[in-house]
Amino acid sequence: MNKSRRVEGLSDRGKGIAMSLGGVVVLSPDSLLIRLAGLDDYALIFYRGLFPIFSISLLLALYYRRQFVGALLCIGWAGVFNALFFAAINISFISAIQRTSVANTLLLLSAAPVFAAILSLIILREGQRASTWLIIALALSSVFIIGWGSYGSGSLLGDLFALCCALATAGSAILIRYKKDIDLVPSVILGSFFTSCFALAQAPELTISPLQLVCVAIIGLLLIPVAFISLTIAPRLANSAEVQLVYLLESILGPLWVWLVIRETPPLNTIIGGSMLLLSVAWFAHHTIKQESKPATADC
Repeated sequence: MNKSRRVEGLSDRGKGIAMSLGGVVVLSPDSLLIRLAGLDDYALIFYRGLFPIFSISLLLALYYRRQFVGALLCIGWAGVFNALFFAAINISFISAIQRTSVANTLLLLSAAPVFAAILSLIILREGQRASTWLIIALALSSVFIIGWGSYGSGSLLGDLFALCCALATAGSAILIRYKKDIDLVPSVILGSFFTSCFALAQAPELTISPLQLVCVAIIGLLLIPVAFISLTIAPRLANSAEVQLVYLLESILGPLWVWLVIRETPPLNTIIGGSMLLLSVAWFAHHTIKQESKPATADC
């Protein structure tokens, strides 16, 4: 006799959103560790690129085993472009966070889902849900609020670097979504190599203290591999703009770590914009995962 039973499970979209949530939580101490390391721009960029080469190579070697070299070679032109995007994200992020506040940098990255939504519509012909556009509108409002205090100040250049980082992040997400039949995680290794080569060409002072080594090792061996592997897989499952929306939670979690440890208090406009962003993205992630946890039926 056949009977039906209910099996709870997430759709691909729900898995993508959940993976993004995990990635952003792991990445959130990144800004604090950058502050604690206290390295100059190019030294920090060099080490931020160097360590992931080893950690991600090890993870992929364990996953692919004998097919590891083949997986590296299969990334093709899309992998090379994604590696360039990854390098641009690293370089512009460090350049931003060294020139403006952590809160400003992270909140201006709120432009990423806006860029992703526009590029997704133009390139992928992929429309957005009404709820996604609503959250994007709230994110834009947050960007306006946080940027208001920077115009005409010395931190404007840092804000511009943050916007460049947002554009590169959106471009990477669209590319991954477009070539979702290819595993582009190995491209992060190439992107890390590009990052280190760029910094090394600037002849940085690479002397590093034990505390600085611990900080950059945690960033490069744990935070970046977990976060960017998630960021590389998630757009294959969920809409690129939606993945970027979830990663906006770093705009709140990052400054929170900095405030708790080194007491870098964000200004009032940052607190207002950040609160708007936290509530809206938290609701979006909860609503999406709940909506996508659809029951399935199976015969037994």
